[in-house]
Amino acid sequence: MESLRKFVNDFEIIIADGGSTDNTLEICKREKAILIISGRGRGCQLNKGAKAASGEILLFLHADTLLPDDAFILLDEYFGKVENKICRFLLGFDVDHWLLDFYLSFSKYDSIFTRFGDSAIIVRKSLFEELGGFPNRSVFEDVEFFRKVTKNEKITILSSSVISSARRFMKNGVVKQQLINIYLFAYYFIGVSKNSITSIYNKKLKNIKKASLITFLRYPQLGKVKTRLAADTTKEFALHFYKECANKIIREIKKVSHVNKYVFYSDKEEKENVKNWLGKNFYYSFQDGNDLGQRMKNAFQKVFSHGAEKVIIMGTDIPDLSQEIIESAVNILTEVDIVIGPSKDGGYYLLGMKKMYNEFFEDIKFSTSKVLAETISIADKLNLQYSLLTQLNDIDTEKELKLWLETNSNTPIKKEIDFVYNLINGRIKQRCVHCGE
Repeated sequence: MESLRKFVNDFEIIIADGGSTDNTLEICKREKAILIISGRGRGCQLNKGAKAASGEILLFLHADTLLPDDAFILLDEYFGKVENKICRFLLGFDVDHWLLDFYLSFSKYDSIFTRFGDSAIIVRKSLFEELGGFPNRSVFEDVEFFRKVTKNEKITILSSSVISSARRFMKNGVVKQQLINIYLFAYYFIGVSKNSITSIYNKKLKNIKKASLITFLRYPQLGKVKTRLAADTTKEFALHFYKECANKIIREIKKVSHVNKYVFYSDKEEKENVKNWLGKNFYYSFQDGNDLGQRMKNAFQKVFSHGAEKVIIMGTDIPDLSQEIIESAVNILTEVDIVIGPSKDGGYYLLGMKKMYNEFFEDIKFSTSKVLAETISIADKLNLQYSLLTQLNDIDTEKELKLWLETNSNTPIKKEIDFVYNLINGRIKQRCVHCGE
C-alpha cells in the first residue's frame, strides 16, 4: 500500500480479500482502499475486484509485489496506443542470489513458463471482459488466462522489473522450490484436478532453515570505511583493518549451518562488487533507509517476511566475533525473545529477535554510548525476555584499537593487524631483501 501511494497517477486501489484472519482488513480501512470481500481462490478474488473497478485499464498486482518506479510512465506510453491491449513487467525478487538471478533471466522471454501474475498483469477492461476474466481456480489462473489471450493477442513485456517476495524460495530452498514449481506444472499439463494442484501448492513443507543471519557491510574502498579510525591512523590502515575483519567474519558466518545468510550492502552501486567479493553463499539486498535504525528495521522486516522464525543482525567490524558466538545467539533465541551482543563502547555488535519489534529501531540515536542501555530499557518496557552474549570490542578509533591489541588473547587476526599497525608507526624495521638496507 505504501509503495502504491508514492505514485501520483489517478487510479483506484482495490483489495480483493479472500477471508484473511490477520490485520489486512484494518490496513485496508486505514489506507482508504476499496475493499472487496470475496470467496477464497485467486481467480474468484481477481474477478470480483475487476468487477468493482471503474477504470478502463486493469492492473492485477499480487500483495507481495512492488511496481517499478517508472511503472506508470511505461503504462501510459503503452496504453496510449489504442491497438495495445495487454502487457506485463519483467520479474524481479527482493533479494539477489545467483540461482534466482538465473531463473529471472528467462523472464524477458514470452512463453507459457514465464506468464505469471507475479510479474503483474495489465489489460484493457474490454479485453478482460471479452475473455470472461480469470478461471475460477486458486493456482494457474494466470497461466490459463494468458493462454486464452495468446490465441488472438500478443503479450508485451515492458522494460522494467517488478519486485516480488522470494519468501517461498527462502522457506523451501531455491532448488527445492523450483523443483516444486516444475512438479506443479507437470500436474497442470497432464490435467490433474485443480483442487489437487491447489493442495500441493499450499502444502507447508518442513522449514529446516528457521533462522536467518543478516550481515551489514559496505564494499571496502580507500577512504570510505572506518573513517574515524582512518583519521587517527591512515586511510590505508583503516581499509586493511576493515577488510581483515570483514573477511574473518564472513568466514565465520559461512561455517554456521542450517541458516539463511543475507548480506545487506550500503550502496546500490556496490552490488556487483560485493557479490563478486563474497561469492554465492549469500542472499544480497540493499540497506534501504535514511539512517541506521531505519535500515536495520527494513532489513529485519524483509527477512521476517520471508518466513524466518529467528533473525539476527551483525556488522563486520568486530574482529573477535566467531562462529561459536553466532551459533550461541541462534540457540539462545529458542528460550528468550531477544538476544544482544554488547560491545564495550556502550552499543551492540549483534541483535537477534523471534518477532518484529519496531520499537528497537525508533527513537534510538545509534552510534552512541547509550544504545545498549536504551535497547535493554525498551525490552523491559515491552516485557520481553532478553539475554546478553559475551562483550566484545567494536573498534572505531585508534584508542579502541590499542586497548584491543593489549588484551591477552593472541588470535591470528590480532597478530596480522598488530603487525601492520606497528609497521605503519615505524616500530618494525624494513630491509631490502636484495641489499639488506
